[in-house]
Amino acid sequence: MAFRVMLVLGARPQFIKSAPVIHQFLKRRGVELQIVDSEQHYDYELSKIFFEELRLPRPALSLHVGSGSHASQTGKAMVRIESGILALKPDIVLVPGDTNTTLAAAISAAKLNVPIGHIEAGARSYDMSMPEEVNRTLTDHISNLLFAPTKNAERNLRAEGISRKRIFQTGDTMVDALKTALPLARKLKRSLLGQLDLDEGEYVLTTSHRPANVDDRHKLHAIVAGLMRISESMKVVFPMHPRIAHNLESYGLLRKLRRSRNLIALKPQGYVKMIALLDSARAMLTDSGGIQKEAFLLGTPCVTMRDTTEWPETLKNQANTLVDADPDRIVKLIFRANKVPSRRPLDSGSPFGTGKSSDRIVRAVLSTSYRSHASPELLRVT
Repeated sequence: MAFRVMLVLGARPQFIKSAPVIHQFLKRRGVELQIVDSEQHYDYELSKIFFEELRLPRPALSLHVGSGSHASQTGKAMVRIESGILALKPDIVLVPGDTNTTLAAAISAAKLNVPIGHIEAGARSYDMSMPEEVNRTLTDHISNLLFAPTKNAERNLRAEGISRKRIFQTGDTMVDALKTALPLARKLKRSLLGQLDLDEGEYVLTTSHRPANVDDRHKLHAIVAGLMRISESMKVVFPMHPRIAHNLESYGLLRKLRRSRNLIALKPQGYVKMIALLDSARAMLTDSGGIQKEAFLLGTPCVTMRDTTEWPETLKNQANTLVDADPDRIVKLIFRANKVPSRRPLDSGSPFGTGKSSDRIVRAVLSTSYRSHASPELLRVT
């Protein structure tokens, strides 16, 4: 009988970081991979495009969870994921990241006594006002296998009393994905920059989606003020998450942004296009977690509109700087940024591993280690 692995996804970063794991499982005989898409993000640009672009198989289940408050979204996902687990009878449920889908799937599996593996375990910002921090902390403490992407993430788990036997320091699957995407992105770069009338290293790329920024009228006004000042001197490329696009319209700020000829508003971009834009940017301004890592690995200076980060590794040598929604500091740090060409995705010294993370995760899942609690030493990053 095939070993049944259920992988539950729900948002853009989860599709990206899970693609290498999916392709590793598809190479293995005797494995039935069951992809479940909660459709927490149901826009084409935020989910379906990634199945096509990353060559992922169709989901075994699509749950149509949609948006809503944290409680309603998590609760709806739990009910539907529970039904999926009962129908598909997986031997293990894998959950990447820190979304409401992640927590819902972990709780549903735990209640049904199905082993859980958490990909990207141990990331901590220690800011419990962030929904993601709540989700990932709770998920870690009910998971059987914890795949820590960095040494720091492993230390966090150990400090919280989680047994070493459950922790596997594998590296970050985002490196695996980036190593695959980067050659494609660099082939695409010239035509993409030409379409947008951009010069390499002469524009700022920005994204924002966190409720603490985009749902707060004062902070959103401050972010827009900073972007307008930056756009007086250089081009700003702004792929807009639906949440911020809606709020910019509601608060009367979208019209203001459109008055700047140097600000290029785009719909959310596919993964390869986003990597091409990030690789060529002078700097990145964001409040995203994943893009902080991608910018670090590509050598693109990052300014993060948050007080904390779950990726302290990126703060080394000011590769990433934390700043609140203060337009003066945002502008100062962006103009100070200096793009440094980098081959970090291929660098054996990267704190996020060397691109073998997905293989380590799959080998751990398919071994007997999660039953026997054999030592994870052989699976550690070297």
